[in-house]
This record gives sequence, C-alpha cells and structure tokens, in this order.
Amino acid sequence: MVEESKAGQIDPREERTGRQLTQAVLAMAAERDITHASVAELARQAGINRSTFYAHAATPVALLTRVLNAELDVVRQRTETDMANDGFLTRDIARQTLDQIIDHVEHRIDIYGGIDRPSSRYALRVVLAEHVEQSVLLMLREGFAVPPIAGAEFEAMFAGYLAHGVVGAVEAWLRLPAPRTHATLIDAVEQMYPAWYAPPAPRSPEIPHLSKLQRRDL
Repeated sequence: MVEESKAGQIDPREERTGRQLTQAVLAMAAERDITHASVAELARQAGINRSTFYAHAATPVALLTRVLNAELDVVRQRTETDMANDGFLTRDIARQTLDQIIDHVEHRIDIYGGIDRPSSRYALRVVLAEHVEQSVLLMLREGFAVPPIAGAEFEAMFAGYLAHGVVGAVEAWLRLPAPRTHATLIDAVEQMYPAWYAPPAPRSPEIPHLSKLQRRDL
C-alpha cells in the first residue's frame, strides 16, 4: 500500500496516507457492513480525497482484504521459515500456525466476530479462507506435505477442502459462548486432518534429507 521513492525510501506522505486508510477501513469494518460502504464514506473517514483513495485500492472491500492479508502474510512467512528448517509440515508447525491465525482473528474480533454481518462473513469465508487455501496450496506444491494423489487438480481440491474446513471450524468456534479457548478449536481441527497432512509423529530421519521431489514419490 505504501510506495517507495526511486532511492528506495518510503515517502512519508504515502506512509501517513497508508496508516490513515488502514485505521479507517478497520474501524469501519468493525462498526458496520463494509460491503455496502462507499469510497466517499471511507475516504472522508480517512481524511483524504477520493482520487487519493483510488491510488491505493479500487473499493473499501478490496482495501480491507489487503489490510487483513498483510497481517496474515506474517503468519505465512513464519510457517514457511519453520517448514524450510524442518523440511516438511509437522503437526507442531501446523498447530503453531493455527494458533497464530486464531490470535489474528481475536485481535480483529470486531471484524470477524459479527457472524451475522455480511462484512464479517466476507472476512471469514473469503479473505481468511482464501489465504489459508493459498498457504496449503503452497505447502503441497513445495512438497512440505505429500497427499496420496499427485497432480495440480488434486492439490487444488485438497487445499480448498482443508482451508474451508478450517475456516468453518473457526466460524463455529466464534459462535461458542465466551470464554473460548484456543485448545478447543485446535483439538477439533486436528481431529479432522487427513492422516497424510501434518503428521503428529516425526518422520524417518532419512526423509528430511531427501529432495522435495523425492519426498513426493514416497
């Protein structure tokens, strides 16, 4: 969202505008249905004009998607680093990732928690689901998890099934009366994992030393 100058330095005005837009879209999505908000409303709340808004996003929904994805990208990057170090997706890594996703949802509970509000359903069923789906697809394509059937079409279906299942569990968990614990949600999700995904037991010591292509053939 923030552009850099030719010298590689962030323009302070762009940085300030980015912060204003981020704060405005998060505040608006927490209070009302962002899917029906207009650009004029959000620009006014951010203290900018419409042309400046359009330099950053096409719609309020697109802006909210970008802001939430930026926070979720931090979780994905941590997971990628952990998988690269271990050589595959372990149950511990998957558990830590899910725990961090729950932290993100709770941090933005005013957005995700209004289950009956269209903007909350959008944040859960579109933004969060698609982000998790792309993360799982990355794991499969990189060989960090090895499904029983190879092929891009199967990887897409496996990723979609896992992601929307996880987010469906998150949505059901949000409907539970407080206090809700992370352990309750994590336990439920782990019971639904297929046997080949994020195995709880460590693999054979030889496997992490194999190439990703070789591990896919096991």
